[in-house]
Amino acid sequence: MRDWDEHRLVLAIHRGGTLRAAAEYLGVTHTTVSRRLSALEQDQASPIFVRSDRAYKVSDYGRQRVAIAEQIESLDFAAGRLALGASGGLSGPLSLSVPHAFLQFVLMKDIAAFASAHPNIQLTVAGSDAFADLDRGQADVVLRGQINPDPHLVGRMISTVGVSYYANRDYFDVTPHSQLQWVASVAAAKNEAEPQSWRTQSPFPHAPVGLIIDDIISRHQAVSEGHGLGRLACFMSDPDPNLIRISDSDPTQLYELWVLTHPDLRDTPKVRALMRWLGYALKPKRASLVGVNQD
Repeated sequence: MRDWDEHRLVLAIHRGGTLRAAAEYLGVTHTTVSRRLSALEQDQASPIFVRSDRAYKVSDYGRQRVAIAEQIESLDFAAGRLALGASGGLSGPLSLSVPHAFLQFVLMKDIAAFASAHPNIQLTVAGSDAFADLDRGQADVVLRGQINPDPHLVGRMISTVGVSYYANRDYFDVTPHSQLQWVASVAAAKNEAEPQSWRTQSPFPHAPVGLIIDDIISRHQAVSEGHGLGRLACFMSDPDPNLIRISDSDPTQLYELWVLTHPDLRDTPKVRALMRWLGYALKPKRASLVGVNQD
């Protein structure tokens, strides 16, 4: 193989499984991927992929090529981190990945303030509930809700994040008891029959799950508008004037909130500045995140 583009092509087809998926990943047309693969395999002693219907699976030879391409990809990511770390000062590109709900409900003003305070940093913010892969350069800094993040990453735990039970303040006045229902995520709906599930320990364990919405912001909106009961994040729901807590129990601490970066970037000034800024911004909001600031 002559260049990195050929290795990227192999990885894209291997990971996507089809030429169309590879084309979307690479940002080119299906025809371009087909032409590049044909040209590539003309120079190989054995085929890299075996076609089955529309799917492409690596051959034994291709499996070795994928392993080499992954090593080169890892080195390429390392080189990118090295370049970012060597850029020095508070200038140049910087990327941050934040879950949608935290971006919208907690940090929008603070992130905008960071950008205003550091005009020479070109900050790119991705609002995404998917975990950005720091090893693969998908972000330089992440705000991540989880328990026990990968130990090789660098950062600190900011707070736990609490959830409780909520309803629109008029929901019980306009909804007969027999028609009470829960609004839940896909995962919660699948687990709601377990003996110690969130629903069995709720104030209304016999109310069924009537509406399944996997997006956390849309689920919050549905409960806020009175379409059902919900087990929601306290930091989103306590400030909402349309919502009331319907449980006297302390909030359940669902996960931890971490600010993380790759160890290769830990001493980069702009990375350290952003992580410090996020820490300062979130510190006074810990009570809201935990869910202990209810009036």
